[in-house]
Amino acid sequence: MLFRLFLLALIAMIFSGCAMPESDLDAQTLFEDKAARERALKIADISVESGNFPAAIDIYQKILVKNRFDEPVLYRLGETYLKAGAPQEAVSVFENLEALTPEDVRPCLGLGRANLSLYRPETADLYFAKCTEIDGENIEALSGRGIALDMAGAHEEAREHYTRALMIAPDDMGIRNNLALSYLMAGEYDAAIKALAPLAFTPKSTAVIRQNLAMAYGLAGDEAAAARIARLDLDLPTVENNLRFYRQIRRMEDRSLLRRLLLGPRVAEETHS
Repeated sequence: MLFRLFLLALIAMIFSGCAMPESDLDAQTLFEDKAARERALKIADISVESGNFPAAIDIYQKILVKNRFDEPVLYRLGETYLKAGAPQEAVSVFENLEALTPEDVRPCLGLGRANLSLYRPETADLYFAKCTEIDGENIEALSGRGIALDMAGAHEEAREHYTRALMIAPDDMGIRNNLALSYLMAGEYDAAIKALAPLAFTPKSTAVIRQNLAMAYGLAGDEAAAARIARLDLDLPTVENNLRFYRQIRRMEDRSLLRRLLLGPRVAEETHS
């Protein structure tokens, strides 16, 4: 469900999935045999966990051949499309699911996340706003609105939504990170550093948060602090490349590049945590 803000091109993470055995069950069997269906869904779940998204998608589609209104399977299919980096396909699935369950917030959240992945902030914001009409305290929807507004450059309004979400979940590291990056994208580097510093060295901290703090120092012009923090997770050549990148960003007046580096594309990530 959530989208983590991460620093594109500065931290490379490689995920490898092991191949799962293909199910030899045809669509008719999966529909008529409940036990076979459950076994197939377990294989699909394991496939998703291992990163073998095509195998899972194939199973879900086979089940849906005979019952295109299978809501749990539709939801799993939409989520898997998002994780597989296929947001346009996810849009179609979540639109069908929303028509079936208009009072369920999950399809609406899926549509918001898919449109973030497609870098359509205005459309994403509409869906997340609809989610808050269904559930006014849904922190994923509130954080999603913040991300969409940050994408559009409306940073002050974005921070209002992060703040609302933090009133409900004050310890959510992802939302606190998003709030800090909102300051960063607005060029308010001191505020970004002040927000990130308490997060960067706690037991719950991550390399992403530490590198975001390094970037905040780098964009503020304190390259010594940026290098010192970056070296906690990165090798020296990567740190030096990052410092050159920060210098390039500092010379640019157009803030849209930094927004795109931080916020897009949003594929299989989450809107908080």
